[in-house]
Amino acid sequence: MMRLLGSLLLAAAIAGAQVPPDIEEGLRKIGQIVDPACTAKLYRPLMPANDINSSVTPLYPGVTIARDVSFGPNPKDLVDIFTADKGGASRTVFIYIPGGAGNKIEQQAREGNAFYDNIGRWAAKNGMVAVLMQRHPGQNWDDPAKDVSAMIQWLEANITKYKGNPDRMFIAAHSAGNGPLGTYVGHPEVYGPKGAGVKGAIFMSGQFNIAPLEPQGAGGRGGFGGAAGAPAAGSTCGSPPPNSGAITGPSGVGPAPPAAGRGRGGAPPVDPATQLARSSLPELKKTQVALLFVSAELDPGINGAMSAFYQTLHDELCKEGPAHCPTMLFAKGESHMSEVFAFDTADKTLSAPLLAWMKKVK
Repeated sequence: MMRLLGSLLLAAAIAGAQVPPDIEEGLRKIGQIVDPACTAKLYRPLMPANDINSSVTPLYPGVTIARDVSFGPNPKDLVDIFTADKGGASRTVFIYIPGGAGNKIEQQAREGNAFYDNIGRWAAKNGMVAVLMQRHPGQNWDDPAKDVSAMIQWLEANITKYKGNPDRMFIAAHSAGNGPLGTYVGHPEVYGPKGAGVKGAIFMSGQFNIAPLEPQGAGGRGGFGGAAGAPAAGSTCGSPPPNSGAITGPSGVGPAPPAAGRGRGGAPPVDPATQLARSSLPELKKTQVALLFVSAELDPGINGAMSAFYQTLHDELCKEGPAHCPTMLFAKGESHMSEVFAFDTADKTLSAPLLAWMKKVK
């Protein structure tokens, strides 16, 4: 019943939220590819004048930001925490795990940069405490999931200092961030002493190990439905232009090589038996964490419906009964990057139903 109500709630929220027509036109011109720079330039005008490149204080009036807070021993074990100045304590906590290279600050062209502070602002404006995680690889296949665990345990012990409620936390992952989050939720052995630590998990445009299930057409970079293409022919946004600048300090982290033995980036793939042993599927069938799957209409390889990966996993989990059936959201008009760049803008195609879903989860 809870999942059915969640689906009805999403349908109502979606009815009142859509991509602004001029933005959708721009996204469709870009096409079903992963083009962060061009997408950023579409959404930057919808955001405040100041961004991470600005030197004003406060950067965003009414929002306090704790930048580069350490939660673990690795120099890249960092989070940015956003808290609205007004409001009481014990606020819902919204955690975001980025895709790509894992950077919590996604620098495109300087004139197109605002990400992912936009997610922090959105959460703060909606009465939550936002936590943006810096993601990085490790040496072992489950190290990224252990990083998620370390962060969650740190938040359980410390988030009250930032007016957050450690007993009401949600976590979202985009694209390559699905791997660490999927491994975390599906492997209780990496949890802290208080368990999973989150009420709900949102998976956006990505995939992770659910062996022995083999969704048809779920391969390709990021696992969001097919292989990602290069920027459209003639695009000037495929790479940051010469004036893009660089973010320095702890947040100025760039792509890191994948860890050995993960079957990515040239490393040999693991054998089927090992893949099966590492699968998140068995524990996902038991988890009490509410699940929301998001596919964008303009994700590479998507053909008018949820990705094969999310649909296959959804159908398998639903066999365990209504309480284990994930909620799904098809973000019409959104692209792989726009679904996360759109937070804190007039484009509420994803943010409105996501907020409605979190409010419903007990």
